[in-house]
Amino acid sequence: MDLKIILLVCGLTVVTAYSSSKYKGSCKVQFDDCDCRVYHFYCEQDDTDRPFCVHAHQFCQTNYDSLAVLDHPVKNQAVLDYIDRHSLTASDCIRNYGFWINLSDHKVDGHFVWGPLNGDLDGICPSDFSNWAPGEPNDNTKKDSRGQDCVQLWYRRGNAGKWDDEYINVRPKGAVCETRVPHCDYDAYDLVADDYEDCIMMSYF
Repeated sequence: MDLKIILLVCGLTVVTAYSSSKYKGSCKVQFDDCDCRVYHFYCEQDDTDRPFCVHAHQFCQTNYDSLAVLDHPVKNQAVLDYIDRHSLTASDCIRNYGFWINLSDHKVDGHFVWGPLNGDLDGICPSDFSNWAPGEPNDNTKKDSRGQDCVQLWYRRGNAGKWDDEYINVRPKGAVCETRVPHCDYDAYDLVADDYEDCIMMSYF
């Protein structure tokens, strides 16, 4: 069944097109003794799902906690490993070579923070970790004079999931959402750990 998620935002009806058919599974990773994450993977949104980056943020905030915050190499590698293992870079999943993550410089140009893409929240301070593709971020203005305020995991030109700043509303993308599990207490959040495969097949600690 091709479900659409209807959001009510500021009195307006917004349709996000990450339908059930686009869902490609979830996986879990234990970052430390007090911090577990479950990542949820979706193939590319519909061409009508504009503005693309904004709707991806709204979809993940409504259905999970947020788009994925990959502020540590273990978290970043966990997501890349799952994408690679399940061949989610194939053209039948992402024609436009990328997955949205929760990083942007929407509020202050050139200052990338982890957090929602809106003016009400300042986002989380950036970490020391980054995984930018060569020459990125470049705030390209060829297709939008406002530049590129969102960030994707980029699968083009040999960039196997490295970060790339991208336009808010030029190309649809897949999405990686996350559920945060404080203290790794799945039961307290009505989650079953055994429902999810491990994101990574080896230890990065």
